[in-house]
Amino acid sequence: MMVSRVWVYMTVYLCLCLLANIIMVVVFLSGHYWTPLTPPPPLPPLQPYEWDPSSGQNLKCADISSISNLSIIGFGWTKAVYRGQYGKTWLAIKTVHTSGHDMTECFDSVSICYKQSAAKIIKEARLLQELSHTNVIKVFGECVPSMKYSAGPPVTGIVSIVTELGHPVDVIGVLRMSFEERLQLARDVGRILYHLAQSPLGTLLMQDLRREQFVISDGLLKLSDVDDIVIGDPVCTSDMDCTIKDGNKESILIKLSCVNGLCKGFNSRLNAIHASQHLMRLLILYGGPAALESTCQHLVNRQSFGLLDSEAVYKEIQMLVKNYSSGVYLSPAEKEIIHSYTVLHGSTVFAADFSCSTILSTRCVQSVSSPAEGAWLCLQLKKCVAFVLIDEWTWTGRQVVVFKTGAREVKANERHTLYIRRGQG
Repeated sequence: MMVSRVWVYMTVYLCLCLLANIIMVVVFLSGHYWTPLTPPPPLPPLQPYEWDPSSGQNLKCADISSISNLSIIGFGWTKAVYRGQYGKTWLAIKTVHTSGHDMTECFDSVSICYKQSAAKIIKEARLLQELSHTNVIKVFGECVPSMKYSAGPPVTGIVSIVTELGHPVDVIGVLRMSFEERLQLARDVGRILYHLAQSPLGTLLMQDLRREQFVISDGLLKLSDVDDIVIGDPVCTSDMDCTIKDGNKESILIKLSCVNGLCKGFNSRLNAIHASQHLMRLLILYGGPAALESTCQHLVNRQSFGLLDSEAVYKEIQMLVKNYSSGVYLSPAEKEIIHSYTVLHGSTVFAADFSCSTILSTRCVQSVSSPAEGAWLCLQLKKCVAFVLIDEWTWTGRQVVVFKTGAREVKANERHTLYIRRGQG
């Protein structure tokens, strides 16, 4: 009898526990699961005046229709490039060139041809993002809509990418630069070559490396066109498959080794050769210190003959910059000339400016590695009797100097140092 009562009590207790659990589950579900979730309110549309390139906020399809002052600045087989303004920022917009070779020579339907061309632009956007680097153009947004082809300039619904805006590497513009400005671009070439050789995607080859694939932005040379990039060294079965030929003479420049089925270092070497032909010859072969001319010529020659890979070019340019910055090229006799000058610390000359024949300026302004180089340069200028070191330095660490035709009106300026040739003034 006692056993049956205990069994009844246990049964009732278990039923009550089960009922309590059921009630708790029902309450939980009724309060949390079955109540429809209220979606978060949509973000307000981005206003052009609120956007800043450094914010990291990418532009979307809807934002592209707000880009104003559109004008075409370039086009090729696949892409048309527009210049436009979004808020206070000028940008480049790359989209399908509807009259380009890839569209006009395509024999499929217009929508299929457009889709094929658009795929190249989307691929380029991905590559630019993967290759993120100081010397690679920045991508600020893209539009990959689901709607079909639509002709005209970039608007909502057009496949396009938005990047920072640069200006072309124009030969005339480059020739007007100082040696130091061109040396900075040469340093950037070295950095780009090194980045292509050591990229996160592996070693990369630019099949058609030319000036047109680069722009200058914020004083830096930047890679902007990457749609012809090939990932990985070419495959091979023997060393004979790994020869690099002279493009004009068809003669062999250099033979590389076939290692594990790949031509080891092929991309790095060929990129360096093309960069020499299309960029380095323009940048460092003239206008620099006479003592560095042979160094620059030797570098370009070895690069163009395939004797330097991209990593070696990078190191050579870094050394060239270091030598230019330090003034190591000055001879002992040239360094002694400074002793024929009187130095006045905290002094300057405001008048007596003249222009240098090599500088497009009303003042004769250059940079020097040291006061000794300033004295030597002043001696080379017929009208120069003095020079002023001012409190400005260039990207190489060289100090800015202003040359003078006279030093009769000396003024106090604690940030300047005046050097006057003895017996002059």
